[in-house]
Amino acid sequence: MRVKKSLRHRTVALIVALAAIVATPVLLFAHAHLLKSTPAANSRVAESPTALTLWYSERPELALTTLQLTDSSGASYALGPVHYGAESASIMAAIAKPLPRGTYTVTWHTAASDGHATEGRFSFTVTSGAVAAPGGAATPAPAVVPQSPPATAGTSKSNAPLQAAPTAPVSAPLRWAELIGVLTLVGAMVFRLVVLPAAGWPESVTHDASDRTRRFAQAALLLFAVTTLMRLGGESTLVPDPTSSRLSDMWTVVHATRWGTGWCVGAIGAIVAAVGLFAARRVHSGWFAAAIGVIAIAASESITGHAGASSRSALAIATDVAHVLAGGGWLGGLTVVLLCGLPALPSVNETERPAAGSRLVRAYHSSAVECVVLVLITAVIGAWLRLTAFSDLWATHYGTILLIKIALVIVVLLFGLFHWKRVVTVDWEESTRPRFARSAAVELLVGALVVGASAALISTALPTAAVPPVPAVMEAP
Repeated sequence: MRVKKSLRHRTVALIVALAAIVATPVLLFAHAHLLKSTPAANSRVAESPTALTLWYSERPELALTTLQLTDSSGASYALGPVHYGAESASIMAAIAKPLPRGTYTVTWHTAASDGHATEGRFSFTVTSGAVAAPGGAATPAPAVVPQSPPATAGTSKSNAPLQAAPTAPVSAPLRWAELIGVLTLVGAMVFRLVVLPAAGWPESVTHDASDRTRRFAQAALLLFAVTTLMRLGGESTLVPDPTSSRLSDMWTVVHATRWGTGWCVGAIGAIVAAVGLFAARRVHSGWFAAAIGVIAIAASESITGHAGASSRSALAIATDVAHVLAGGGWLGGLTVVLLCGLPALPSVNETERPAAGSRLVRAYHSSAVECVVLVLITAVIGAWLRLTAFSDLWATHYGTILLIKIALVIVVLLFGLFHWKRVVTVDWEESTRPRFARSAAVELLVGALVVGASAALISTALPTAAVPPVPAVMEAP
């Protein structure tokens, strides 16, 4: 009966996870790279343009977008409000007054729904009209927010706009802490709904382990809540309004950007998970509600992260969701076994304790093997989607971090092999439990480094060759 119940729980969890993975492609977004502009980069136009039009690889967020027009002396020219153009991935801003003859620079800053900011600049020349006196034609630009000079990292063709690589508004350590919370939450759900029923423990011991898991999951949920709010605060720094408060900027991000929509998915998931964990004190169905909330949190992590940068966005998001859920079932599950499962083991009758410990570890190992297989498959697909060439592994900063993560994952897998030979497939003795606890703790330390590498990857720009800029078209001389 316990085996059938465990299989039923595992089937329900799999169905819910697959439903979440299939549903995520409706919210897919990516980096906004500048493709072309009017006037075009390095072009020479006979008459003063009346507006600036910029086309991006993805629809930019107006709430996070600024344009600035300056002449060769650095004086600013007034622009009208920035708004979407005729095409969904284009923006426009009217030029308030005719431009005198001279060279002008357009500096832009924007972000798409993955939360990574992109910026750049390009120049064009007006060949007719009077020459403007230095600073004489400059007018205040109320619609333009001053910003620091854009980065010009990398090289570009002489007729292509300069643009910096995407940058994340939050630090890798903050992302690492958030991922730790998410993976732990996933591990708690897998442990309670899959591993613990399969262990076949007495009801009183199962209740003890379940209560420990619930309280531990609540702590992990609190960690996620704090870090995701800090992440929202970091994203709010991209709002180009120096007169508004931080709280107002955060509200702007939430209700006026698609990144905010993805963040709200995680916020709602956190609320559902909190309610489910509260209800789990009395009813078992609370764990299923909590699991649904945790899946929404995992989906939010992918929607607001790097996955949208791939040209195959739907597959990238689905792959990332599956990767997070599988990684949580593996490393998060081991964390819960170590901190919630084994501490409940002394409640078992002393004569039955070794067998109970063996059943627990075997049940975890069975689910962990499935998670590891899914982690490896999704990792390969994710690397294929993100890397533009195999040489990116050693030729780019992103590839170097990915190689480090691969090496760390291999170390964790070796620990898993050690456990399979020394703990899972052998009869338990009194010394087996402390030996497993020690080696599992070391494995989790290495696993924390794996999560740290993942956080660094999320905060690092993808190889930029994946979205090359379109060469500018020369306008009338």
